Amino acid sequence: MKQGIPEQIKLFKFASRSLIFSQVYQVKDFPRISALVSNQDAPVSVELNFSIENNRIPCITGKVELDVALICQRCLNEVSIHLQPKFQLAFLQNEQQGEELDSSFETILNADEEFSTIEFITDEVLISVPMIPMHEHECASYKDTTPIKEQKRENPFAILKQLKNSTKE
Repeated sequence: MKQGIPEQIKLFKFASRSLIFSQVYQVKDFPRISALVSNQDAPVSVELNFSIENNRIPCITGKVELDVALICQRCLNEVSIHLQPKFQLAFLQNEQQGEELDSSFETILNADEEFSTIEFITDEVLISVPMIPMHEHECASYKDTTPIKEQKRENPFAILKQLKNSTKE
């Protein structure tokens, strides 16, 4: 049963019922993401699947899909990047639970039963944002076409040679 995502994730309740949520947000609904990008009205498609693994470990499997407009770090123009973060998270009460779990899950040591949906999705998206956004092609303004001028450098030890010669006299 798919439905819109509630504002608060109730981890054990949703997982025990194996709920599936999907919703389309806008970038401006995520304050920390909208501070980084210029396309505030872009759609953010989110799907979250809750389950219980090993009879007691609540898990979230999900995917987010969005386009972000960032500043290219080569040419300083806008670059559009398509993000599709996918995640399989297991929320553990203690580290021993993680030993029994399938290795495909990323484990999170968490005692919180309830947390913000927006903050959770924001964290997953921010992990997938490139540290240095750049165009796929080489940017035109990136290439410097000015010719390189050869400069003759003086020997830094020339002064020492002069001092040595002056002390001999």
